[in-house]
Amino acid sequence: MSTASSVILMAVTVALVWLFAAYRREKKSRSAADVFFKNSLQKLQKQLNTQRADLDNLLALLMEIHEFGMSAAGTASKSDLSELIIKSACKLMRSENGSLMIIDPQTNELRITASIGLPENVVAATKMKLGEGIAGRVAKTGKPLFVDNIETDIRFLKASNVRYPSKSFLSVPLKVKERVTGVLNVSSGPDERGFEERDIHLITILADVGAITLENVGLYTNLQKFYMDMVETIARMIDAKDSYTHEHADRARKYAKLIAKKLNLPREMIRHVEYAALMHDIGKIGINESILHKPGKLTSEEMDIIKRHPAIGNKIISPVTFLNPVAPIILYHQEWYNGKGYPEGLREEEIPLGARIVSVIDAYDAMCSDRPYRKALPKEHAINELKRGSGFQFDPKVVKAFIEILDEDAVGAAAIASSEEAETA
Repeated sequence: MSTASSVILMAVTVALVWLFAAYRREKKSRSAADVFFKNSLQKLQKQLNTQRADLDNLLALLMEIHEFGMSAAGTASKSDLSELIIKSACKLMRSENGSLMIIDPQTNELRITASIGLPENVVAATKMKLGEGIAGRVAKTGKPLFVDNIETDIRFLKASNVRYPSKSFLSVPLKVKERVTGVLNVSSGPDERGFEERDIHLITILADVGAITLENVGLYTNLQKFYMDMVETIARMIDAKDSYTHEHADRARKYAKLIAKKLNLPREMIRHVEYAALMHDIGKIGINESILHKPGKLTSEEMDIIKRHPAIGNKIISPVTFLNPVAPIILYHQEWYNGKGYPEGLREEEIPLGARIVSVIDAYDAMCSDRPYRKALPKEHAINELKRGSGFQFDPKVVKAFIEILDEDAVGAAAIASSEEAETA
């Protein structure tokens, strides 16, 4: 082979080697780019999935708060709603600790009304002036505040006696028409992720809905209080109208609540029974005093008039929306368990449970009170009458629960008397 041919062959070989090396470099570079691109897509997809999950979670929590405020109108307290809001906030932020603080209009201070992960003594003792501490600053400025590490942030360490065993802290205002009504605080656990910018947006939305719902429940509660004050005044007017039933409504209310609790009724129903017991004789406001105070036996016509008082009471109470569940209890509290009562002759489970409770209390208190036609009966006699009427006039389980309560009262009274005797000995 000639020298020229050798040179050409060597040149071709070098070129091929160089081209192969370049190809390998480009392939490796393309592979790295592909991996980077693939990883970036996966990361972006994961972020989008997380954000979508957070938004779905937020929507579900907002619906829960809204539905709670709507369905529980007239029965839920602001503390009930506060508990739901802070639980929702901690769930949304995946937080271990949190608190909801409301501005006390009397003192203009922030107080904790609901919390998660805080000791009870801290909750009870914590109060902040506006502008004081982290939450106080948020309440005063109306702007969210994010602390990346509360273990080292000097603002947090000096701002409050509240201590969270966490790293990140997020505090946002509760606002109603730009008026700050409180502050929502959440913090992450020691091993959990810190908060991000999107977390501020998410929890601010929840805080806004929570603030409006709290405001609405508060307004409804004030309206309830107005109606209840009015109704209590009428109930006491009826007691005053009939000297023989003095404080009857208050005693009925007390025992109704105790029986309802004894029967493990839901809190909402306990409240309805309590209200009904207070107002069960409100229809007597339309009955002539000469009939109510008549010392002798009533005529059939007079008895018919007396029998109207449940229907009159029902008519008075029914227009008040939040007292709608109370109206049937008032209407049927004179029904008998065996169907011999009035106004409709209902029997057993046809009679609302609340009405069966009020029936027992009403009869017992009437027996233990002076009447125009007789003196008060001894307590033991009245209890025996309840037992005798069990299954006929009265619901057996209500009678049983009430007698147990009376026995517990007797034991408690005896213990107090014994203690007083020991002290004076």
